[in-house]
Amino acid sequence: MFSSIWVVWNEWNIRGFVILSLSLQVFLILFAPLRKKIANHHIVSLLWLTYLMADWVAAFAIGVISNNQGNSCTCAAEVDGALQAFWGSFLLLHLGGPDTIVAFSMEDSSLWPRHLLGLLFQICAAIYIFVQIFPNDKSMAIPTMLVFLAAITKNAERTLALNLSSHPRLREWVYSQHMISDDADNELIEELNVQAKEEEEAMLAESIVVKHAYYFFQIFKVFLIDFLYTGRQRAISRRYFHKVSAMDALRVISVELHFMYEVLHTKALAIRSNWSYIFRFIAFTNIVTAFFLFNRLKKHHLLEIDVEITYFLLLGGIALDAIALVMLIFSDWTVAEIKWCNTRSFKLDAFLHKLLSAMDVLRVPRFAICESGPHANVTYVVLDTPLIFRRWSESIYACNLFSEFFKESPRKMYKHDRHWGIITLSNIRNFPFHITEKIISCFHQASETIIGGCGLRNTERKLKMIANTKYVSHNPFIKKLWIFIFEEVRRKSKDAQDHTEVSEIFEARGDLFLKSSPMGCDCRNLLEYTEGTFDFNIIKWHLATEICYNWEKPFTARNDEREFSKILSDYMLYLLLNQSNLVSAMAGIAQMHSESALIPLRRQFSDVTMDVEGLCKRLYETPSGNSYSASLPNLGADLARKMEIHGDRKWKVISGVWVEMLSYTAIHIKGEAHVKVLSKGGELLAFVWLLMLHFGCLYKPEWGGMFNQFWN
Repeated sequence: MFSSIWVVWNEWNIRGFVILSLSLQVFLILFAPLRKKIANHHIVSLLWLTYLMADWVAAFAIGVISNNQGNSCTCAAEVDGALQAFWGSFLLLHLGGPDTIVAFSMEDSSLWPRHLLGLLFQICAAIYIFVQIFPNDKSMAIPTMLVFLAAITKNAERTLALNLSSHPRLREWVYSQHMISDDADNELIEELNVQAKEEEEAMLAESIVVKHAYYFFQIFKVFLIDFLYTGRQRAISRRYFHKVSAMDALRVISVELHFMYEVLHTKALAIRSNWSYIFRFIAFTNIVTAFFLFNRLKKHHLLEIDVEITYFLLLGGIALDAIALVMLIFSDWTVAEIKWCNTRSFKLDAFLHKLLSAMDVLRVPRFAICESGPHANVTYVVLDTPLIFRRWSESIYACNLFSEFFKESPRKMYKHDRHWGIITLSNIRNFPFHITEKIISCFHQASETIIGGCGLRNTERKLKMIANTKYVSHNPFIKKLWIFIFEEVRRKSKDAQDHTEVSEIFEARGDLFLKSSPMGCDCRNLLEYTEGTFDFNIIKWHLATEICYNWEKPFTARNDEREFSKILSDYMLYLLLNQSNLVSAMAGIAQMHSESALIPLRRQFSDVTMDVEGLCKRLYETPSGNSYSASLPNLGADLARKMEIHGDRKWKVISGVWVEMLSYTAIHIKGEAHVKVLSKGGELLAFVWLLMLHFGCLYKPEWGGMFNQFWN
């Protein structure tokens, strides 16, 4: 048995790794962009594994070929030596990686010296192979050298991209960039004159959105390095966003974040220069020339399978470059350059703008109808952009303490599926992930058993679980929810000129909204629930929101603020429990507070059979003077009872407080942390962060009275 396995290994080790290497490259160039489009950790993990395997497979195969040169193989199916050298050049080419994924995380960019050393080692191994083979067999020397030069170009590009994405070089790049022109801001405002009667709707053409986003990206990229924009830049941003519609603002911000993602995680900085275009053309020409030379070569001494594999490599290399070229031509960078630059040829400019106008039709925002719940007769319009044109996941996560108590995922909202016969697309898409979840669940249970056997205390195990809960839902992003958030931030920022007003907005954690007496309600009795640690307040408001949501009878009429309060409440808790790295500055000991909220629930209701609605009603009806009155659930119930004083207007109050808490969280997190999650589908929090910056709501306490020196 082992002898037969050894024979197969000797016959297919090089061939198999060569085919696998090209397959991984094709997979990455086509599917790596899914990282920014899908908020699914299974897909992200699969792409991460492929990313690691791609480098390992190519490097290992080069090592096998190098090792073969020092050993005589008596296998009848031995690969021709010159052909091995040719394949080695292609494997080196694959180490350059596709344009769509140069770094999986921001930390990878800082490792470019290690990548450079590894590359030099692989180049030396390839040269060793050439020295061993070509003195005796020069039949494929020229095609091999052509591919080798293309590989050097591709790897130099990758190393340069990693270098430019590192923090020191990124800082230099930001400083060295110049703004477009002083009169560009007037052009932006003029293009906003074409507006719909309803201010909330999207009206700008997609190419205009990309043009405006590129302008603001040139300004707001300074926040990637924790720097500041100027007073003039802040003024034009505020002026623009006070005039633009809510949906167009969402589109502009999504493209801005897309530019930031490409700068940090792709080869965008390395390939967008005239020199890069020249070297790319030379590299592509080299591969095409190698294809024609190999096609004319006499191949009677080569095995048919090896010839087919070589053609597979050559055609695959040409196809990869062609795909990269198409992606480059139709990228947002190219659209922005066309819209901002003048070629000085009227006919060429007219042709390019007509081409962009034709593409706009394909890239306009798309929407679908979504049900707010399985038993609710309320529907919402949600974002539903086709995957190929999507720039982020267009979804929002939900995590709920009461669902955690019952060990079930929170309420999920559903789009209307498109059907193929009787099988829905969602069922086909979700089936492999359901299987994966089952496997992960088995490992999770096994690890709990092992940990428990090691003597870990029960409370410690629960604290670990609550910090990374698996009871999470992810829902489509409601169009009207964004409009609500946008209008709230815009309303609050209208007079944000004086440093006192800006600092109040910057530090508002729900108290500013309550002090403004929304809808004529006297909410001073609620201010005590916005004091203390921020994570503790989030949990209290989360519990109160859930109790109010489940306590009252189902609405016969639609109540948007009620739904928005529920969505934002669950999202904020998700950030605290499952994105602690993102909100580490805000989270505090949120995981311990969340666990402390569940402990009294387990003591009081562990033997009672009920659902979330029943539990919320029991908490609401429990007198505040009982032995558990100091517990978090009872504090949440006290807040819920106080909210009932305001009747139906309570949802306007609750939703307003949640928007303020969301804004506070977003603006107090550094830009570097926000852009880290862009490679995992993105977060609503990053959109709110840029929205607050666009409205000029950034403030640093150390500025004090120097505010005017910074921005006025």
